[in-house]
Amino acid sequence: MLPGAGAQTGNSQQSSTQGGPAQPQAVIRSSTRLVILDVVATDDKGQPIIGLKAEDFTTLEDGKPQRISDFTFHRPAEGATTAGQLPADVVSNAPVYRTNSCLNVILLDAMNTEFASHVYAQDQLIKFLEGGPAIQPTAVFALDGKLKMLHDFTTDTQALKEVLAHFQPQVIEHVQGVEAAASPFSRRGNYKATPLAREVTLKSMVYLAQALAGYPGRKNLIWLSEGFPINLFPEGAMNDGSVADYSGIAGRIADEFMAAQVAVYPIDAAGVSQNDRFPGRSTMESVADRTGGKTFFNRNDIDMGIRSSIDDGSTYYTLEYYPENKTPDGKFRHIQLKLDRPGAKLRYREGYYALGPEGPSADPAADFSRALDLNAPGSTAVLFQARAVLPQQKGQQVLVQFHIDAHTLSFDRQSDDLEHASVTCVVWAYPGKGNPIRSEGESNAALKADVFKQVMQSYYPCQRSIDLKQGHYTLRLGVLDHTTNLMGSTSMQVTVP
Repeated sequence: MLPGAGAQTGNSQQSSTQGGPAQPQAVIRSSTRLVILDVVATDDKGQPIIGLKAEDFTTLEDGKPQRISDFTFHRPAEGATTAGQLPADVVSNAPVYRTNSCLNVILLDAMNTEFASHVYAQDQLIKFLEGGPAIQPTAVFALDGKLKMLHDFTTDTQALKEVLAHFQPQVIEHVQGVEAAASPFSRRGNYKATPLAREVTLKSMVYLAQALAGYPGRKNLIWLSEGFPINLFPEGAMNDGSVADYSGIAGRIADEFMAAQVAVYPIDAAGVSQNDRFPGRSTMESVADRTGGKTFFNRNDIDMGIRSSIDDGSTYYTLEYYPENKTPDGKFRHIQLKLDRPGAKLRYREGYYALGPEGPSADPAADFSRALDLNAPGSTAVLFQARAVLPQQKGQQVLVQFHIDAHTLSFDRQSDDLEHASVTCVVWAYPGKGNPIRSEGESNAALKADVFKQVMQSYYPCQRSIDLKQGHYTLRLGVLDHTTNLMGSTSMQVTVP
């Protein structure tokens, strides 16, 4: 059992209050209806404005004034603190880093970028890291047929440089526009991404937003791409006479990032180009504007664009308020901020959807499956620790013990005066080659008041057994809360003797 664990009996557990997952920072869910707003304030020279107070801002929601309940200022500190060290045989999906500023995510978009442009952008990113700059915790992902995590959050620029130096994207064929194919001197060229690219990009971006939502605070997504594969301004009709309108896709992605406290910073991977690529750029600008980010186009010094994006999103204010309109009607609420200071520019998310406790509709089974993919990022909406107990003799199975942070689960006291919860714990074992071996099962809790109190002071237990042959495996571990459809996932390595 994990450190501090006690014996498990049915759906209840007797245990000490030590050794379970550390209680996380408060995670604000839609049911609380607290609005968290990150604001980047710059002067007429683009430099951050410091020293502002809550009373300097006027906050409006759908044109009506709101009262700020909390106000904080964030700027990069000397490094970031890390969580306590776990035993060597224990893994956790809890965020490792705590920082006063932000987390950064760099996304190399090979799906929507010509190969030569992608190679150039990747080289520029490596060039930026070679200087060993001091950075806030940063993760690197690639969109290459599917979303892949190349490296989890770290402040080690050398580690990020190494993983990028070894990353080789697939060569993805794009359909060239007529103008681009007609002449090498055309200024209207724009490759047209396939429907598959649009679908993969949408699903990947939504999943990335949902994965990042579990990390507290502001996240900056630095997106290296030639353009988003949809056109917000259709120019021609389709075969049936209709005009393809993909604005809803861009809106869905922006909405997901806004809800996850992610600001998007698109950087043109092609640098200065003879082709204006207006459709792709306009969509990326729209996503950046709606989420409170900023675009960097028409410049060859991509490494400076990366540095500027990181710097821009690391100094900001956070305003919090409870809306005067408390009805969760599902409608979009527009936010407007005003600052009585000449030349000041404010960037923040455009608004939010007033959702009830059930949150947005989704396909939890599909989302959970993506979270268990070998290259998927860890999900942190449900926190847990886990340990794999290896077989001591032939014929035994590998036992994976989960200790779930009960504060991240949804319990419901029903008419029987018991606290009910329903979770699924899953283990997918990936061998060196071939499909994963799977073990999953549902755990239903019905806890008396005293047992519920003990669980909240320690952890909620779950375990899965899986039959594995001799060899090395990467285990993807996941927990799904059936009440909220929130999930957690992480990886661990095991070698079966």
